[in-house]
Amino acid sequence: MRHVRALLARIAGLFSGPKADAALEEELQAHLDMETAENIRRGMAPEEARRQALLASGGLTQAAEAVRDQRGLPWIEGLTADIRYALRSLRRSPAFTAIVVLTLALGIGATTAIFSVVRAVLLKPLPHREGNRLVYLRQSNDAASEIGFSVPEVRDIRAGAPSLGGGIAEWSSWTAVLQGGEGAARMSIGLVTGNFFEVMGLSPVLGRLTRPSDDGPGVPPVMVLTHEFWMSRFGGDSSIVGRRVRVDRNSVTVIGVMQPAPFFPSRVDALFNMVISPHHLSATMVEGRTHRMTELVARLAPAASMRQARSEVAAVYARMQRDFPAAYDPGSHYRVEVVPFQQVLGERARLTLWLLMGAAVFVMIISAANVANLTLMRGVRREHELVTRAALGAGLARLRRLLLAENLLLTLAGAGLGVLIALGGVRLLIALAERYSPRAGEIRVDTVVLGFALALSLVLAILLSLVASLPKEGTFASWFAAGGHRMSGGLRKQRLQRALVVVQVAVSVVLLAGAGLLTRTMISLSNVRTGLTTEEILTMQIPLLTLGQAAISDPQADVRAKEQYELMRSEIATLPGVSVVGLGSPMPLRSSDVAFDVKAEGKTFAPGEAAATAEVRTANPEFFRAAGIPLLAGREFAATDRADGAAVVIINQALAERLFPGEDPIGKRAAWTGDVLRFTPISGDWRTIVGVVANTQDGGLDARPRGVMFVPFSQLVAFSGGLVIRTDNDAEALVAPATRIVRRIAPAAPIENVRTIAQIKDESVSPRRLNAALVSSFGILAMIIAAVGVAGVLAFSVSARTNEIGIRMSLGADSGRMQRMILKEGGVLVALGLVLGVGGGFLAAGVMRSLLFGVAPHDPATFIGVALMMAAIGTLACWIPARRASRIDPAIAIRVA
Repeated sequence: MRHVRALLARIAGLFSGPKADAALEEELQAHLDMETAENIRRGMAPEEARRQALLASGGLTQAAEAVRDQRGLPWIEGLTADIRYALRSLRRSPAFTAIVVLTLALGIGATTAIFSVVRAVLLKPLPHREGNRLVYLRQSNDAASEIGFSVPEVRDIRAGAPSLGGGIAEWSSWTAVLQGGEGAARMSIGLVTGNFFEVMGLSPVLGRLTRPSDDGPGVPPVMVLTHEFWMSRFGGDSSIVGRRVRVDRNSVTVIGVMQPAPFFPSRVDALFNMVISPHHLSATMVEGRTHRMTELVARLAPAASMRQARSEVAAVYARMQRDFPAAYDPGSHYRVEVVPFQQVLGERARLTLWLLMGAAVFVMIISAANVANLTLMRGVRREHELVTRAALGAGLARLRRLLLAENLLLTLAGAGLGVLIALGGVRLLIALAERYSPRAGEIRVDTVVLGFALALSLVLAILLSLVASLPKEGTFASWFAAGGHRMSGGLRKQRLQRALVVVQVAVSVVLLAGAGLLTRTMISLSNVRTGLTTEEILTMQIPLLTLGQAAISDPQADVRAKEQYELMRSEIATLPGVSVVGLGSPMPLRSSDVAFDVKAEGKTFAPGEAAATAEVRTANPEFFRAAGIPLLAGREFAATDRADGAAVVIINQALAERLFPGEDPIGKRAAWTGDVLRFTPISGDWRTIVGVVANTQDGGLDARPRGVMFVPFSQLVAFSGGLVIRTDNDAEALVAPATRIVRRIAPAAPIENVRTIAQIKDESVSPRRLNAALVSSFGILAMIIAAVGVAGVLAFSVSARTNEIGIRMSLGADSGRMQRMILKEGGVLVALGLVLGVGGGFLAAGVMRSLLFGVAPHDPATFIGVALMMAAIGTLACWIPARRASRIDPAIAIRVA
């Protein structure tokens, strides 16, 4: 208790101020007067009585100081004094302060911005209840990395994997059209089982979520809005709960709004119970083992581990393959895996984000090395001050604390400015993360990110304080005897400075090499031939049929839709500048989600060989000319290829080479095959091949061409039609008039993906472009900082060796020789950095192999170009101080020395 009272008294003393000092002086004076009076009463003379009283008290000043020592917190007062001293010191060196703060801000800002993304996408705990127990089940084969599960497969896993006793929820990606006063809008939705939200550990912010009683036929259709869609479409209107809205042909009740949360494998606007899709309740869906349309998310049982879950699921899956061999083609190598849900949300972004984090850390290393060099140089100029302080009694701990306070001010200022830079950079990085992860919406500079920036600044301040060399006891006399001109630190400090420069150059080379490889990747993608002869083409997707209508092949709805499509096509074809308009789906350079196994008449695959697959695409007679897809053999579709005519098909070159290697496929027959066809409106009837067209980069500019079978638009359900409009010049100018025609003919239909072919191609390249731009920015920044570091170290060397240079020149050395001497000194540092940087670049290139396209990871041209550029910049950085050295006047240099 006594210690607590003493601590409280000290804290109170911090705020006592001058009044307490005045009261203390009055109290001490009163005690002195009382003691003096007592001495006089004992017979002493007044002067002697006062002197004896002062001796007995130990002196008023000493007594006052003893009392003051019991007030306040000395370490806080000492720190305050150190900070005041540091501020005065930094004000006397404005150029040094500005350069250090700016350099640290760039490094801390870049690192903080990237860390905010890495944390949100990869490290931050999920917003779900006990999100660490959520798992995602993925089924795949050699043809597809994600094929979903069928309902019978789900039943088997649910019965055979007790470790997933926390629940297994089903999810199907679907689309629907929301009708409203603002017009029709396509929605990305999820069809979920009633236990979905309970398994996922999600809560409502309004209303309620689905529950098991919402499952099965006969229940009313209900929907839960995602938080993002609720805000964007309904403006956060709290009265939305209980409202009935029109979705496709159904009246659906909004029962709630869920908390913000990421979704996988795709973003959704709302979640519905299964009843909205009769197909999902049909016998074909419930009983078809090969009808794989369901994603699975599960929760581990309380005592279960991930290892146990993987073992049980693997055992169940092996048993399914044994019991139902027809559903699992051995040549396709079906497999299943259990992945933590948090991991699967960030898996596409992982390599890219860690690459950017590494680049930012490299910039931070270069910034810290440059600041350390500047600190070492400034330390030499402050040597007189530090030695004097040490001679007056300041110990090493005291001097180190002074430097720590100064460096702390610098790093905190750099961190503050860096956070402002990070706030601006985060907006750009969100756009990058949205392409890779559904957790992009969680990216923000929050307290954890600010804590990261603060911790980084504290670590840097400590390191910078430890780098500086301090005078030791016993060196004062020799320093003063040398007239105060002896350079402290000696060889050790010079070696440290040069090592920091080598590190800067090496790291810059690594960043520039990575930037060069990514830039060449972007250029290679931009130069990829799309397979289309020209690119002045406008495309627009206009879904007139819902997925439900297409799935049940509603004949009347299909006829009406095709009539509307033909009317749109004919009217748009009359617009000025339009040369030809095609109908089909999907649009050129857009991937298709509909693909099935195919067979060729009279052809068989070897045992264990994977079956050929082909995307399902539709096209009318004008489609190939409108899209600019070259015809390689046979003919295009004709007006005679009607719904009641002979079944025909056009295949692309990739499928022709797969099915008919070295043969002419024209006139031969092919068909889609597989049990899954019975769940679709697509038949497995034989179709005669009438043409072969060139491959197009529909899966992306960096993807291998896929097999494609084009069916006449009139011979297949128009489940997602669109227009391909070829123009004579500016395709973008047709957006407004073409949209008006579509709106007039089909006012309730959504119009989606209105893009020119050039824009679609640019969208494919833009993620790589952003990667290259970010890493290039880091590389250029690192190169500039490294160049400044080289020039600074050599300039300091020239300044320190002014006397030596003056003597050399007075003995006959000319200016050219002095330049060569300094250039050689800097050249050795740059060369060492280049060697280490090229080696590090080779290692980094191997890691980023999967991000490259059209360029080898160890591409000689890239590394030679980077080395030459860094060598040129390094030479320039060396030449500036070398030129200064060559202009030193020998007479002045010797006299000043």
